[in-house]
Amino acid sequence: DWVSADDGTGVVHLAPAFGEDDQATCAALGITGDNPVRDDGTFDERAGELAGLHVLAANEPIAAALARAGRLFARAMHRHDYPHCWRCDAPLIYRAIPSWFVRVTAFKDRLVAHNRAIAWVPAHVGDKRFADWLAGARDWAVSRHRFWGAPVPVWRCTACRATEVIGSRAALAAHGCAVTDWHRPAIDDVTWACACGGAMRRVPDVLDCWFESGAMPFAQDHFPFAARDSEAGTPGDFIVEYVAQTRGWFYTMLVLSTALFDAPPFRHAVCHGVLLGEDGRKMSKRLRNYPDPMALVAEHGADALRAALLMSGAASGNDIRFSAAACKDAVRRLHLPLWNALHLYTAYARGDGFEPDAAADVAARGPLERALAAETELLRVELEAAMAGYDFARAYGVLEDFITMLSTWYLRLLKPALWRPGLDAAKRASYQALHDALAQLARVAAPFLPMLAERVHAALGGATSVHLEDWPAPRDEVRDDARVAEMRRLRDTVRIARRVREQAGIKHRQPLRRAQVAGLGGALAMHRGLLEAELNVKVVDELTDLAGAVTTELVLDWPRLGKRLRERVKPVAAAVRRGEIRALPDGAYEAAGERLAADEVSRRFVARGAAVVAEGELVVALDLTLDAALAREGLARELNRAAQDLRKQARLGYADPVVLGVAGGSDAIDAMLAEHAAWIAEQASATLTRGPLAAPLGVTTLELGDVSIELSLARA
Repeated sequence: DWVSADDGTGVVHLAPAFGEDDQATCAALGITGDNPVRDDGTFDERAGELAGLHVLAANEPIAAALARAGRLFARAMHRHDYPHCWRCDAPLIYRAIPSWFVRVTAFKDRLVAHNRAIAWVPAHVGDKRFADWLAGARDWAVSRHRFWGAPVPVWRCTACRATEVIGSRAALAAHGCAVTDWHRPAIDDVTWACACGGAMRRVPDVLDCWFESGAMPFAQDHFPFAARDSEAGTPGDFIVEYVAQTRGWFYTMLVLSTALFDAPPFRHAVCHGVLLGEDGRKMSKRLRNYPDPMALVAEHGADALRAALLMSGAASGNDIRFSAAACKDAVRRLHLPLWNALHLYTAYARGDGFEPDAAADVAARGPLERALAAETELLRVELEAAMAGYDFARAYGVLEDFITMLSTWYLRLLKPALWRPGLDAAKRASYQALHDALAQLARVAAPFLPMLAERVHAALGGATSVHLEDWPAPRDEVRDDARVAEMRRLRDTVRIARRVREQAGIKHRQPLRRAQVAGLGGALAMHRGLLEAELNVKVVDELTDLAGAVTTELVLDWPRLGKRLRERVKPVAAAVRRGEIRALPDGAYEAAGERLAADEVSRRFVARGAAVVAEGELVVALDLTLDAALAREGLARELNRAAQDLRKQARLGYADPVVLGVAGGSDAIDAMLAEHAAWIAEQASATLTRGPLAAPLGVTTLELGDVSIELSLARA
């Protein structure tokens, strides 16, 4: 039925011993066919003049024999895919061999039912790939013609062909056979007399190794010979393997567990993708198309390799191209910011003689410190949620978000307070907040970044290994999701304000006169000073002329509306695009005669000008006009940045005093120094002098427009 009569002779050649479709077609019609191919791939005597010839060398001789006999209709070359051994690349031969089967088709419906009880990660593997495989499941060939492997426990009479399946040592003992070696060739010599007078001899096959792998959960308990706790053995809580095991280990475990216990073998299955080399091919020891893992560990650390793999799409079931760059990127995103945060805290705290107090009251701290404590508690909550869903990539994402937030937000905001001399109560509270955040981070990061977490824990005074610590208990007294959400909106405001500067080509170090913000509500007045410092503007106030800054678009929730309105969703969408939509008093909308609930439509702002950025409900507008005073302050910021770079290059401590020489420039530089020299001196712990220094520790040149300034630095 599946062969066309449009080409060739109209005669179909079928070889039931050498093709799956051929065998199925012939079997349905009661046709058998010989297998004249030996185990070494050569033809036997039944092939006549081809006897002894390897099948893969037979094309030309067969064509020549047909031509000599006058039976060659046509000849042509056809290129097609052909299976090869994945280890040695030798071409493989398909041929029919006798095999023992498990009749999977007899309980296929139970396989499908038990698969629905398994939580697959990602879900589509179980819902689609594995489910489709089970729907088409056929009987499982469990025997192999090999020497190594668990012997098939079937004995057959050489005379009457009667068979007996042996299930235990006791069953063999009943036949007078005492067995001490269960492997080939010893087990092949175990025989006894059949009732017919013939000899009962074991069939020569061994079991497919996947049969043994699939039996692992209960075989490890020596079931059925040893007492077995079914609750402990089946189903298991968790299993992980790559996607091809949907046809391998996952499948054989499900088959045997269903056949024996009518239960799924495991509750949760994580199915990862395949690692490909940079060339796009599957990683192979033979191809050597992968970076040396030990070299990666030596250069970047074991944590970096672990994170690079588990943060990748492979943890979500996708195939990925992997390279050493992924480890370097993990170091940049996780290790360096965490290490820098730890270094800054320990350097400042050590200099002030601060000692952490585990009993310190969180409620007595300032708003910024309480927000950090709430963020730290939410980190535990979000990590637990990610791991409850077996979502490794999300767990690493949560860690990265927290580390980034700690190093780029809270440390920067708390740093000015840590500069103050002395160790008053407010400064002590800031130190304690940073210590608590880093200590909890080390504990919850321990399963994900074990080496780095151990170093952080030790640096914070941990007496034993972080891996001997308990997982942090919930702290309801510090959890404050509303405060965290408010702080995250502030960070979003700062982030999108930076986009305005980037679009206008104005550096963040350059102060501006004014910023206007919409979408923060009461948080704007409460955190005005914080925003003015973070946005580097003189004044932040509320954006009242929203219509002048943005246009408003409505975005439809397509999945929900499509399910409810079906074909009516298209005219509704067209009406929304034309702006033909009416707001209703209860927050709903009406378009094309359809009522749209408030949660079926969302509002989006679109900026009107280059000095405005909108994102969701947040809108930020900046006054980008620079006057002479702002320009002088911008020059001072550039000078301070260059001075700090010189300090780093000279490997000076935070408080080491220096002399800073300022040479060159113009009247504008003199005017800037007259106005901002004291601020630069405070920021850089420096004494300023006009002109170059003799024998400096470092020198740098700043090109600021048409002004060139030379900075030199020396110890005070």
